[in-house]
Amino acid sequence: MNAPWQTPEASRSAVSPRLAALARLAAEVSASATLEQLTETITEQASKLMGASRAVFAVREGPDRLRSIATHGLTESEARHWADLSLDVSSPPTDAVRTGQVVTVTSRADLLEKYPDLDDGTERSSVTLPLISRSDGSALGALGFRFEGKVGPVDPDLLWVLGVLSDVCAQTMLRLRAEAESAARAAQFEFLADASEALSTTLDYRETLRQVASLAVPTHADWCSVQLVDDGVLRTLAVAHVDPDKVQLARELETRWPADPDRPGSAAQVARTGRSLLIESITDEMLVAMARDEEHLRVARELGLRSAMVVPLRANERVLGVLTFVAAESGRRYTPKDVTFAEDLARRAGLAIDNADLYSQTRRVASVLQATLLPQDLPELPGWQLGTVYRQSGRTDVGGDYYDVSGRDDGRVIAVLGDVMGRGVDAAVSGSLMRAAARVLSTQDPEPEALAAAMDRFMAIDPPTQMASCVYALFDPAEDSVSLVVAGHPPPLLVQGGRTRFMTEDGSPVHGLGPVPRGAVHSSFGVGDLLLLYTDGLVERRGEGIDIGLKRLQSAAEELLVGVDDDTDLDEVLEALAEAVSDPERQDDVAVLAFRRSV
Repeated sequence: MNAPWQTPEASRSAVSPRLAALARLAAEVSASATLEQLTETITEQASKLMGASRAVFAVREGPDRLRSIATHGLTESEARHWADLSLDVSSPPTDAVRTGQVVTVTSRADLLEKYPDLDDGTERSSVTLPLISRSDGSALGALGFRFEGKVGPVDPDLLWVLGVLSDVCAQTMLRLRAEAESAARAAQFEFLADASEALSTTLDYRETLRQVASLAVPTHADWCSVQLVDDGVLRTLAVAHVDPDKVQLARELETRWPADPDRPGSAAQVARTGRSLLIESITDEMLVAMARDEEHLRVARELGLRSAMVVPLRANERVLGVLTFVAAESGRRYTPKDVTFAEDLARRAGLAIDNADLYSQTRRVASVLQATLLPQDLPELPGWQLGTVYRQSGRTDVGGDYYDVSGRDDGRVIAVLGDVMGRGVDAAVSGSLMRAAARVLSTQDPEPEALAAAMDRFMAIDPPTQMASCVYALFDPAEDSVSLVVAGHPPPLLVQGGRTRFMTEDGSPVHGLGPVPRGAVHSSFGVGDLLLLYTDGLVERRGEGIDIGLKRLQSAAEELLVGVDDDTDLDEVLEALAEAVSDPERQDDVAVLAFRRSV
């Protein structure tokens, strides 16, 4: 493929005085490590080498625009003129890109004929070369040089030198783009990994999405916003930008001039259709068309928006909202590849939102279910202080912890606290059935041995669960005593005379193994004494023995329960006890009951 500057008139021997300088410059260009280094070298040093008074380096962005990325010798107003060019408008750079040919202007008269809008009254000539990709022959951009006071046809030798330089420039630019794209893809993969980790570490999706928006800035966007559909309306959940003042400006823009949901190309349209939107270049014409008034236009321009993409947040074929990336100060332009990345992030975020929402709903259902299965209030028993704490585990499923307290006409008090095997709704229902069975059977014989044996028979006939642990206690104020049976359950803790002790070290097996001997443990229980019943969630932690948990409980009880008196709120004390003793990770439900004689 012949380059457009390779004319038969060019004589390499004639340009030999320039070859050494050209070789050094070409080597420096090809060795450029960044696009900024490349553009500075090509515009400034090449201009000096060639005797050019001005230079413009423009690259193609999208199918219909050129963006100037470097200039030399231009005034500020001239630089603004060449900053953004439409390929539909004729000019030396756009014509060179569109045709793939060198564009020359030999004099002012030639300029007036070809590009009258560019005349500034000076005599000059210029040459503009397309930057051609060797792989497919496409034009990547254009490199233009202007020669003040020089007229006439462009010297073929000079054209050959400029052509070699532009070729080196084009290939170096392709290399830098490939390196930048590779680095960008690696950064995207790393970002997606970080975002996935953030999305999986918490079920508070609102906070997580704020983190995702912040992670995207400034590596992948100058702006990032998250909007969720609420009653058919998009509501902004998070806006991120490196400059807090800009965030406030964006919120002002949204508050004072809310977006028209019916406008084509809006975030609301993406939410309705579920199809991503890419705006490779945000032009001033777009801002003018969007603005409601002059103030609106001023604020929009102040944000400096350059490119944007809006992708739907999906979950199970539902569009939950949209994720918007905007480029501004960085000058980046989004491409379809960037949209693919954003859609990947939005897919992960959408699933996280859906899972969190499902978790929240399940937690609400579980909490309601658990509340209906446990006694709503402990009974009012004259002469007694009662306290209780129930803590649902950190998981979504409810557990099978249950308890019940009832008083008899003779003044005795019956307490049952147990835990069925398993988790989830089935475990909770099984716990409720065990509680109901214990209450009915206790009316026949409240003695702990008899009640435990009756529960064994109940489990043998129609068991609601395979296994269950339980503790049965019978308080008798008339005898100043307490009797209890432990069936595969942690030992009750007695607080008496300023000291604490576990009432038994050896219990009987869990329910579900058939009739087994279950001996009762007896102790005195007078005014001021306190008995603590609890499920294993209070003392067990993953990776440690139960003895450690029991010692932790006894130590906390000596600090919190020994000083309890008639004015103490037992519920508050038990909350503090559970906080001090139970597993911070809340791997299991915790149920605690406390009984204290006050008279």
